[in-house]
Amino acid sequence: MKKSNALIVIAGLIGLFVFGLAYAQDDIQSLEHDIFINRERPAAVFPHTLHADDLELDCLECHHIYKDGENVWDESELSDCTGCHSLEADGKIMSAMRAFHTNCKGCHSEQNKGPVTCGECHPKKKE
Repeated sequence: MKKSNALIVIAGLIGLFVFGLAYAQDDIQSLEHDIFINRERPAAVFPHTLHADDLELDCLECHHIYKDGENVWDESELSDCTGCHSLEADGKIMSAMRAFHTNCKGCHSEQNKGPVTCGECHPKKKE
């Protein structure tokens, strides 16, 4: 009887540990986009949960779809940045790289927090 109770407790603790580990993982995304073929550096690493949940940034700070000069994006719309932003600027639409750099670096500089140098956002993989 004691042995089966101990096994149940151990199984429960392992389950809690695994659940905690999975829950604690930030939604870290690599900003991979097919338009960037010959990269000088790897894609930027982006901790979405940190920005959206922990810092409570409004989604519209990053996500946007403009119609008649108004940002009409909402969470139900799946949007890929490169759907509008391409390698080259197109009229008033910035190139994808400039849009990322302007948005991310601009906010980090303004808030005096977060990475702003190439290597901080685009860390080279250790071999």
